[in-house]
Amino acid sequence: WKSIDEGPPGCQGGGELCTPSSPFGAGGATNCMATPTQSPLPSESSDQNSWVCEHRWQGVAGLVAFRKACRGRAVTNLGNGGVDGRLAFRAGDDCMVALVRGSNWKWPQGFGSLGDWNLQGLQVGLPAGRYCNVAALSSKFMAGTVTECPSEVLVGGDGAVLSGGVPEGDLLAIYGGSRLPDRRLRSDRRRR
Repeated sequence: WKSIDEGPPGCQGGGELCTPSSPFGAGGATNCMATPTQSPLPSESSDQNSWVCEHRWQGVAGLVAFRKACRGRAVTNLGNGGVDGRLAFRAGDDCMVALVRGSNWKWPQGFGSLGDWNLQGLQVGLPAGRYCNVAALSSKFMAGTVTECPSEVLVGGDGAVLSGGVPEGDLLAIYGGSRLPDRRLRSDRRRR
């Protein structure tokens, strides 16, 4: 809202009695703003006067469990791959985050385009295995029921990333609770 006199979507007139528009449209679809892809928001997005619904944005739902699992743990800086505008850190023994700053069209910060960050070789110290990047999810991660993920990280036996990356302007978050079944073990079971 732009002033205290305005109300939620549907109550732009500022009257005392109004009926806000529903966050749900026909057939149960939401009338929510899409997950932002740039900062600051372009005026056509910020002026549309729709429900925001941050809890439905890609990454937010998946990060709730990450926060619960990793809060209060000691943080270790894992470096930036030699590039300003990138940062990776570990919390405790089994939580890891990597970030790549995005460009800001309105207030450039001097980093320019950083590109995606290939994390291969980054020593993260997590147990070996496949991990789901919970920041790429649009719903809660359900351990034990998820076998594929839109963005995965493979950590080797030495605790280094074998494959996985962070797109520019995005983040990656993995933790022990986002571990996926080992593909090799699943294929071995099929052969028996």
